[in-house]
Amino acid sequence: MKINNARELLYNKITENKYYLYSLISLFLLMVIYYFITWPIVGYDTDLWYHLSGGRYFWQNGTVLKDAFFSYITPPKEWYNYYWLFQVIIYKLFQWSGYYGLIVFRCIIYCLTLFFIGSFFIRQKENQTFLLTGVFLSICCAVVILYRELLVRPHLFSYLFIILFLYILEYKRDKIWLLPVLGVLWSNIHGIEYPVMFLIVFAYLAEVYYHQIRKTNKYQFAGKKTKWLLISVFYTVFFTPRIIELIKIPFAVSFQNAAYQHLYVQELLNVPVSKYFIFAPVTISGFIATALNVIVLFTVVCFLFCLWKKRLRISHGIIFVFSCILLAQHIRFSYEFTLLSIPLMCHGLSLMTVNNRLPRKIANTVLPFVVIFIPLLVFNNVLGNRPSYPFSQSNLPTGVVKFLNSHARGGKILNESNTGGYLPWALNPDFKIFMDMQMTIFSDLDFALSSKVFADVTVFKKFIREYDPSFIAVSLQRPYFKKVIEQNGGQFVPVFFDTKEALYIKKSQYEDLARKYELKTIDPFSYREIRYNDQKKEKLKEMQDEALRMFAQDKINYGANHILGSISIVQGNYEKAMTYAETLIENYPDLSHGYALKGDALFGVGKYAEASLLYKKALDMGQTSSGENVYRNLYAAYIKLKEYKKAYKLLSQYVNPFTIN
Repeated sequence: MKINNARELLYNKITENKYYLYSLISLFLLMVIYYFITWPIVGYDTDLWYHLSGGRYFWQNGTVLKDAFFSYITPPKEWYNYYWLFQVIIYKLFQWSGYYGLIVFRCIIYCLTLFFIGSFFIRQKENQTFLLTGVFLSICCAVVILYRELLVRPHLFSYLFIILFLYILEYKRDKIWLLPVLGVLWSNIHGIEYPVMFLIVFAYLAEVYYHQIRKTNKYQFAGKKTKWLLISVFYTVFFTPRIIELIKIPFAVSFQNAAYQHLYVQELLNVPVSKYFIFAPVTISGFIATALNVIVLFTVVCFLFCLWKKRLRISHGIIFVFSCILLAQHIRFSYEFTLLSIPLMCHGLSLMTVNNRLPRKIANTVLPFVVIFIPLLVFNNVLGNRPSYPFSQSNLPTGVVKFLNSHARGGKILNESNTGGYLPWALNPDFKIFMDMQMTIFSDLDFALSSKVFADVTVFKKFIREYDPSFIAVSLQRPYFKKVIEQNGGQFVPVFFDTKEALYIKKSQYEDLARKYELKTIDPFSYREIRYNDQKKEKLKEMQDEALRMFAQDKINYGANHILGSISIVQGNYEKAMTYAETLIENYPDLSHGYALKGDALFGVGKYAEASLLYKKALDMGQTSSGENVYRNLYAAYIKLKEYKKAYKLLSQYVNPFTIN
């Protein structure tokens, strides 16, 4: 009894302490900092690197980039670089501190954004219902924007500026003089978002004038100086290099050269309304989608409740209407909607909870679950399987770039548009690509051509006649490209590949290079699916020789280490296989094959317990290549260890008794 009383006293002492909430928030921020600082720069897309290229161009030439200098496409493309200041900042930061600086920068921006989000909801600390619900909504907002905050792109600033504008206009009206300054920065860092900036300022300015016309005393602070400061924000777009082009950009992207972007750019997909009524938080992606749906529906409820109570603010109503219009356009605007909805959610929540207050003890008990457990679950699942630090090569053609820089002076490259942003940054300046994914430069037709050229023989031949590229860098996800090449008379031959792409060179221009490095036995598109045990010794020897040539060019090349390690297992050279496996694990820790290969080596020397752990890890990571071998080897390891229940459970999970094989 005394022990229970002591526990209750200790619990009450902790939860009723005035710093209890701030302690939880501090733990949450420390968790965010830990996960963001330890998460590397990953090539989810290659936008970061074309921004770095643009920044490098500015610092080398002293002028804002205005054409596609990196492309050989005809006719040449001119455009307005609406994120030029972001490129200037990000390149200088990279020049000073490399990828480590970008990681810290990303973390700081995300933490600042979360700070201002939380500042909206953690204001009425005495109302426990408001506080608990507000904290939950803050966490939902943090979770919804998480994936976007991992990308070092101009929208990092836009999201911060959105919440900062709203915070100043709601709670720090004596700091309104900052808005024109922030407006100038916003217009040059991510100018295409200026309509959102205008929407925010227009909504609050309309509210001010409404109350002045009605002669209410609600906005006594809004004198002439304040109103002119707000109006001056509209003129901040004039402090940009090319005002006319900037004004047209948001609308030109949507209706002129990119009417079909929503068919091939994932973030521009249209979202059916029914999606916002799906609540399935059984997976992490499902949980994040559910968090967005909670925000959307709660915002609608707040809007209707404020209307019913006749307490809807003009600014909140205007922003809500236009935010819904944005949300209906593309999925990418769900992030803007989330942030723009915060003042309305906060206001609606305060009205709903006036006479509905939770006991402090219940709120204090639930708070750690909301502030710590939920974010920890999300962050650990999203950011738990860390790639190589501080920069992951897994999704980028880094090996192809190394080969080209080592063996060629320059030339035209027929490239994949999805990785086009990385190539001009990493290659020597004399190389030119066809296009990247800057869709304010390139059109739907350009993208259609860049995709069709790898699949259609007629389109391929026409492209070769028109542009005469010396190199082709093609995704390993396009095995059908082999047929296109075969029907072109062997004009191009494969010489190298990495985790992402295979490199072909034109034999007539690089005879010596083709003779020395041509891949005649290794198929870059299917080498991960080969059963090396079933291959003849002669073929294995030929594959080994070609892989060794690749290995000599790039010691950490994924394909070379993969093939050499697999062949070493077949040859019974487990020590050498272990070396190749360790190279894969060290440089590609987010890819599963290194663990499976090391498991094979350990199995070969009789270390079944260690091997079983690595096989299990490979399967848990989603091992698909040679997946059947992995689970069969794990089954064999369990049998060797006499863990028959685990062996049976494994077979029941992976073996379908009704299939022929």
